Amino acid sequence: MKNKFYKIAIALGIATFICTHLNAQTSNFEDITLQGANDYKIPANGNFDSKFSSGSCDFKNNYDISYGGFWTSGWAYSKTNDTLIGDYSNLYASYANKGVGNSNNYAVSQNNSILNLKQNSIQGLYISNTTYAALSMKQGDAFAKKFGGSSGNDSDWFKVTINAYQNGNMKTEKVVFYLADFRFQNNAQDYIIKDWTYVNLQTLGSLDSLKFTLSSSDTSQFGMNTPAFFCIDNIITNADTATFENLIIPYGQTFWNRGNHVFTEEYISGGVRFPSSFSVSPSYNFWNSGFAVSNSTDSTTQGFTNLYSSANGKGAENSTNYAVSNGNSGFKYTISIPLDGKFKSLGLWINNCTYPYFSMLNGDGFAKKFGGTSGDEADYFRIIINGYAKSKKASDSVVFYLADYRNSDNSKDYILKNWTYADLTKLGFVDSISFKLESTDVGQFGMNTPAFFSIDNFKYDFFTGINETNTNSTLKIYPNPSSNTINIDYNERYSIINIIDIHGKMVLQSKQKNIDINSLANGIYVVQIETENGVLNSKFVKQ
Repeated sequence: MKNKFYKIAIALGIATFICTHLNAQTSNFEDITLQGANDYKIPANGNFDSKFSSGSCDFKNNYDISYGGFWTSGWAYSKTNDTLIGDYSNLYASYANKGVGNSNNYAVSQNNSILNLKQNSIQGLYISNTTYAALSMKQGDAFAKKFGGSSGNDSDWFKVTINAYQNGNMKTEKVVFYLADFRFQNNAQDYIIKDWTYVNLQTLGSLDSLKFTLSSSDTSQFGMNTPAFFCIDNIITNADTATFENLIIPYGQTFWNRGNHVFTEEYISGGVRFPSSFSVSPSYNFWNSGFAVSNSTDSTTQGFTNLYSSANGKGAENSTNYAVSNGNSGFKYTISIPLDGKFKSLGLWINNCTYPYFSMLNGDGFAKKFGGTSGDEADYFRIIINGYAKSKKASDSVVFYLADYRNSDNSKDYILKNWTYADLTKLGFVDSISFKLESTDVGQFGMNTPAFFSIDNFKYDFFTGINETNTNSTLKIYPNPSSNTINIDYNERYSIINIIDIHGKMVLQSKQKNIDINSLANGIYVVQIETENGVLNSKFVKQ
């Protein structure tokens, strides 16, 4: 969109074109906040909802990918067989050890879970404890008491209340089922449910959903101490039975607790956007592309666990923060220019990450040792850097070697461990940069060399074409450039003075000819004076 002062200039028929150079800008990642030492940023925070279905029933699931990922609410399904481990690591096991009738699959629920029905009636379902909750009640743990207490006489209980809903309204009918009951006068009658037990729900009548609410006699200021989990299986409606046997559990696992989701985010530093993407799957979570921002100092730990560290454990020019690139990546300038703006890349600093550095130096389970056993093999690991202007690729590219073993003299072979400057001026005027990794070590699935590298301190120039009216000889701005104050030397009558940035946005207004510009960021601005005879524009530079 053409900006306001451009339109006025055309209307007056006296427009001129001025090309102006803004001071060089730098993306150094120091303007991105990390929480502490050896921290990094990837888009790994957030909740997402998914669901699964069996029979005429739908089961909602919520998963949070913060802190390595955890199931936060709703339902999971499982085939876990474990009646021995009574802690949080064994969250998905039924205390009955299998499903109903020795079947494989069953569902595990957290507190306050909702079950949605495609039919309007339900006959009943089977319920069991989880191993975690059952052994916690049986033995006690660091958070919850042993049911019955040391004497066995404490009147403890753990129950699930099943409420029915119709069209979003809770009905008066409900069913209460005790997963454990120690209220009997005769302690021999006390019990913790181990086997699958049928619960008749026909008294609930017509309904479209159920809510399962857990409660316990063992509570504290933070709520219930008893682990808030239970299992269900074989939900019988008038139409069918939800057995969960139709559900596939990911290979190598014994339970499912999340769906597939991709989180994306952009990190902005020095006027440049650095995208990143994080994936969640039923089997694992992983950073799959783009950039992470890191301050990791680990230059010694080998392997995939040390994914976010530069090879020398710091940023370029002894800075703290830097970016790590995952595979082929790229970034764009953030500034959206309504004028004829152009960016010229000057250069950036590049280094290996610790992970590929040691992989090339020593070899690992996937990648070869560079140079081979003899040291004579002509290996290399490099980046092809391209620039684009409005999606059109620049004619020139820059090739940067992260490792080079092609020398006839092996003593000249190297794997980069220190930050090295890459000159990008030959790319010309571009609005985005791409990185493509190449290695001599490839297999049937692609490159074996770990596809990671570090960048820092990306520098670029910005040139803008400002369309402005032919300035009246009576209008002067001084000092120009200025850091604190500009003075407008104009002796005719005027109504207002506008200060406009290079995006066409008004950032200041004044009726005084002495204007404080301390609040403005460094850059190019236009002074626009509204007079009786029209509008006059001129430029100044804040530095």
